[in-house]
Amino acid sequence: MKIMICYDGSEGSHRALEQAVDYFKAQTPEIILVTVVEPPLDSSLENEEVFERWKTARHNELMEAAKWVTEHGLEADAMLAVGDPRKMLLKAIEKKSPDLVVVGKRGRTDIDKMILGSVSAFMVRHSPCPMLVMT
Repeated sequence: MKIMICYDGSEGSHRALEQAVDYFKAQTPEIILVTVVEPPLDSSLENEEVFERWKTARHNELMEAAKWVTEHGLEADAMLAVGDPRKMLLKAIEKKSPDLVVVGKRGRTDIDKMILGSVSAFMVRHSPCPMLVMT
């Protein structure tokens, strides 16, 4: 069994990771962690530097999450993609063919008026495989 977890380092995505590992640990799934960083809209040197720092921080968060998974006795694969999160997550699903995709209800953006975050809502509508939204 392969479970892909959309991980952005937020509290919600870490909670989704913990819950998924707890729920499915008995099946010893391979956990595929995916995080996506969006490139800067403006390609100034300053924005590029900020982007590289952000990308490095996200990579480090991803590696910490993968380490956490292996410490809990499961195999972990980690992917960092650059681009639009919706498109990149669909590409990751196509590439890795998970049996289940797990997302947190909300990620890093704090839009409390929405029931689901924009990426979560998109994935529920467009994912070619079963989705589990953790709250």
